[in-house]
Amino acid sequence: MPRGLPRESLNLRVPPDLKRQIEEYSAEIGISINAAAIVLLTEGLRAERRRQR
Repeated sequence: MPRGLPRESLNLRVPPDLKRQIEEYSAEIGISINAAAIVLLTEGLRAERRRQR
């Protein structure tokens, strides 16, 4: 995150390690932290559905 910009926070309560992973993904892709959390959740749900089939 560029210096001087207000820090965005994750609007979910998650373990610190998961929060760090979401923040890293957000920075890597260049999207908001909350958008990154939704993307990762969606990917996880899709993977779970594939495993259940």
